[in-house]
Amino acid sequence: MKKISVYALVVILAFIVLFLGASDIAWNHVWGNIYQHIFYGVPLNSDGVIVYEIRLPRVILAIIVGAILSGSGAIMQSMFKNPLIDPFLLGISSGAAFGCALSIGLFENLPLGILAFAGALGTSLLVIFIGKFAGGSSVSLVLSGVILSAFLSALSGSIKFFVDPQKAQAIVIWLLGSLSLASWDNVKIALLGVVIGFVPLFLLRWKINILGLGDSECLSLGISPYKMRFICIVCVSFACALAVSVSGTIGWIGLVVPHLGRILFGSDMRKLLPGSLALGALLLLGADTIARTLTSYDLPVGIVTAILGAPFFIFLLSQFSAKWNGR
Repeated sequence: MKKISVYALVVILAFIVLFLGASDIAWNHVWGNIYQHIFYGVPLNSDGVIVYEIRLPRVILAIIVGAILSGSGAIMQSMFKNPLIDPFLLGISSGAAFGCALSIGLFENLPLGILAFAGALGTSLLVIFIGKFAGGSSVSLVLSGVILSAFLSALSGSIKFFVDPQKAQAIVIWLLGSLSLASWDNVKIALLGVVIGFVPLFLLRWKINILGLGDSECLSLGISPYKMRFICIVCVSFACALAVSVSGTIGWIGLVVPHLGRILFGSDMRKLLPGSLALGALLLLGADTIARTLTSYDLPVGIVTAILGAPFFIFLLSQFSAKWNGR
């Protein structure tokens, strides 16, 4: 019932957000124009362009990216049994930042999204390789991610230091995370991350429950924890890499939302995973609405999630730390 309520809130908020904006829309005509454009190829009028080409892709992209980040956070925290882990632990954000810095600072002819995706996915796969070489334990994976993230952050900082100020500013703005350039092509890319990354995780969510118990328990039940951990990391890395490539690095969603999901739905991944997907979609959609309506400027949504996420996480920590610690 709680999940259904959250799903309903996502739909209601998405519908409301379409009506929010600086332009006055003739809503009695715009829906018919969009319908005719989709099914009969009729050109969009000015209001139709605003709703169909600008607002609607941004709303859908916020829902998809929020779901990916929060769902990935729930998987990672359960898998590593650590409440302070987020999807960017595997170097996804630092790899994407490095790809962004390369695109803007050195290789302007190469699309930013492609290099950001390559950097994010390549870094996470390298973390997996280094972690496996170092023993394959959860600790080795975490340490590999931290070390590689620090190294790539230094490389990205070096590029920002040596390029001209305009390019450095463009890199910084992208790293703050934004959905202002949302398009239907970006929606398709992010949706691919959901399909390829989360369909396998959704089907294996009961095994992820067992993975959270420990390696010995998994082996006693005939489940290889190493193989399951590898599958989870690859799926999460691919989905997050695609999300980051179209939105930049948006923090706090993957860290805070899974905790809220555990409070509402419990720790069973069969309920927590779909619940976290819906909560992440709802919260990022709300944060992006604030980002684009709070001022005359289109604030990067990463700023809003950080401002809201930090005190909210402190509140959750103070109210529910006993429950998280199993007391």
